[in-house]
Order: sequence, then C-alpha cells, then structure tokens
Amino acid sequence: MAVIKNGKWQNKEGDFIHPDMVRVDKQIEDELVEGLVDSALVLQKQIKEFKIKAFAECYAFVDLLKQQYDMERITSKVGAVTLKSFNGTKEVQIQVAKLITFDQKLTLAKEKIDEYLTHKTENLDSEIQTLITRAFDVKNGKVDAKQIIGLKSYNITHPKWKEAMAMIDEATEVAGTKSYIRFKQRAGLELDGAWQTVVLDIAALPVQEIEIQLIKGELEKNKGDDK
Repeated sequence: MAVIKNGKWQNKEGDFIHPDMVRVDKQIEDELVEGLVDSALVLQKQIKEFKIKAFAECYAFVDLLKQQYDMERITSKVGAVTLKSFNGTKEVQIQVAKLITFDQKLTLAKEKIDEYLTHKTENLDSEIQTLITRAFDVKNGKVDAKQIIGLKSYNITHPKWKEAMAMIDEATEVAGTKSYIRFKQRAGLELDGAWQTVVLDIAALPVQEIEIQLIKGELEKNKGDDK
C-alpha cells in the first residue's frame, strides 16, 4: 500500500496528494507492486532460513562422521562437502571458493602486457588480443579475478609476458573464502539420468509461457467470479 498520511498518498516527489487525484490504474498498479514485493521479501527470508539450515545440517553430518572415526570435532566451517542419497539420484554439494583480490602491482602488470601487445600486434591473433585486454575490464569497481588468473593459461614465452605474469602472481591476494551450496538430482530420478541443478535463483528459474498464461487465466476467472 502506498505511503499514506492524513488520508493522502505520497508521490515520487515526496508530496502528499488526495487519493482522488491518483488515477485508478495507478492505484491498481501500486497495490500489485506492493503485494508482489512484499511476497518476494517473505520468500527471500524463507530461502535464507533454508540455506542456513542446509549448511548447518551438512556440517553437523560431517561432525558426526568425525566422531564415528574418533576424529577431533570441528565446529567451524569445513571444506568442500558432497552428500548423496542412497541410490545416488540426489546430491548436495558445498563448494568453497577463494575470494581473490589484487594490489597495485596489477596495474603494473597491465602496463607490461600493453608493452607486449604493442610489440607483438602484427603477429598476434586479434581474438586473443581482445581476450587479453578484456580481462582487465572493470565491472562494479572490480576486475574479474577468474579472467585475470586465466591469462596465465596462455602458452606465451615472451619475456615481457612472463614478467607480467610474475607481477600478477605478486599482486594476487586471498581476501577470504565463500561457501556455495547446490542441490542436484538426476533427470526423472533415473539412475543414469543427467544431473540437473535445482534452481533457486528466481531470475534464472525456467518458466514456460504456457504456465504463465494458465495462471493468468485463473486470475481472470477468479475476478469474473467475484463480480
């Protein structure tokens, strides 16, 4: 519901206006958006609670295994974990990734790579040259650590390139770790079915147009019944 004060609705400029001045379609739009965002916040809370519970249960199981084998019980985070159902058709994975950052030497490495590219432009594949330069693109104030580290996979023996790779090594710092949990099951729960990830990212969750139209039809039918 819109922010209301003394019976008046707050607009985008922060002013309060009489509801009679708000078009009916805008009132309906406001109710729709408010309802959907509130529902999304409830769902977000439920997903977060489920994620915390899933991590806790997996780590508790690892602790149980340690106790069974007379190993010291560790209550802090453990490393990667893979747990499977008895018939192997369902799986829970916890993966731990390093959070990579770079210090000022990365800028020097970029300058050294530029020197190399200037020297080798005529003989260097243009596609590789583009991939190299794109690795240093800044997005949201950061470079993509995976692309920077990926430069080391090129089989280039030129001295300037080697110097740049050494600078990247020196510039690389591990700022911590981040744990990811994923849920998978085999297609159709068949023993030899392809692994499918259980998608929990609402933006990435596949939805068919026919599914939307079916729900839309039900909503329209319910509105008609209410009249």
